[in-house]
Amino acid sequence: MARVNASASANIEQLVNQLSNVSASIGGGTSSNNDTPPTTACSPNTPGTLWEVLCSLVGEQIEVTTPFGVVDGTLLSVQSDYIVLVDDTGSQVLVRYGNIETVNEL
Repeated sequence: MARVNASASANIEQLVNQLSNVSASIGGGTSSNNDTPPTTACSPNTPGTLWEVLCSLVGEQIEVTTPFGVVDGTLLSVQSDYIVLVDDTGSQVLVRYGNIETVNEL
């Protein structure tokens, strides 16, 4: 599992804030996915929705299939409309929730 140092963590937080600002400025966007995630933090209950499954995989290596291709890495965060991964090069990857087609634990 990849470890994230304080500098990378600060960069992630900055990216999350920037993405939130962009999302807010364009009206938050919409998703055709009916499995809309709740706005509350991840709960420890048994996963039943895609959002809950993703929450249960934070810190794990996963593979995410999107219409644009496959992304894999360590799942760092599950937000209300996107997830944050760190790939094997250390790059941060943001994937909008509505673009997630499948998720596999590696």
